[in-house]
Amino acid sequence: MEVRIIDSIETRPLRFKVLWPHKANVESCVIDIDNRSDAVHIGAFQAGRLISIASLFQMDNQNLPHKKQYRLRAMASDPDFRGEGAGRAVVLFAIAYLQEKGYDVLWCDARKVALGFYEKLGFEILSDWYEVPQIGPHKLMAYEL
Repeated sequence: MEVRIIDSIETRPLRFKVLWPHKANVESCVIDIDNRSDAVHIGAFQAGRLISIASLFQMDNQNLPHKKQYRLRAMASDPDFRGEGAGRAVVLFAIAYLQEKGYDVLWCDARKVALGFYEKLGFEILSDWYEVPQIGPHKLMAYEL
């Protein structure tokens, strides 16, 4: 399995398939800050096929005391390849990348189905449930780098 930084446009098919099937099409699966200079998009490939993605953005969460924060968004793994470690590999790549850059914390809004995944990787739950419109319930989670 190969894990590397990818272009934001490469994330769109998995975002559409896994995260945002309610959107009109693949092209609409854009985050308005995808192309900011601090944006980092990570992909895991198996036999040349992109099977897991995550996007990172330098964003502060007021509920966290850390000075240097990054946010994990739009994490998705192709359902046909779940359980093969691609999602884990993407998150571990993100953690190592941010540690190397000197950041303090990686945080995310975690969907209900992903809580256990993030907990196994060392993320801590920091909030009660809150609703993300059109997507569902989430909890704030963070990993101290």
